[in-house]
Amino acid sequence: MSVFARALRAGEGKKVRRLAELVPLINELEPAVEALSDQDLAHRTVEFKERVERGESLDDLLIDAFATVREAAWRILGQRHFDVQLMGAWPCTSDGSPR
Repeated sequence: MSVFARALRAGEGKKVRRLAELVPLINELEPAVEALSDQDLAHRTVEFKERVERGESLDDLLIDAFATVREAAWRILGQRHFDVQLMGAWPCTSDGSPR
């Protein structure tokens, strides 16, 4: 077993694998979010606020929020976040632990 393979089986590698499991969940939402009009996409922020007011935690919103931000960046900047960027952003959220 290579040193790289061993590193991915321990410590940080476990975290990276857990983060990698989140990307397909975000990617699954891409077709639905792409289909939204600009107005509907902007309204997602209001929907997120309403969900929080109803008691959902911010962690519950992250998959939807990441999909929304990715689409907004594509429409406004013409740049799509890479999967690894989504993985890198996740730890910057509340407790930083993937579900």
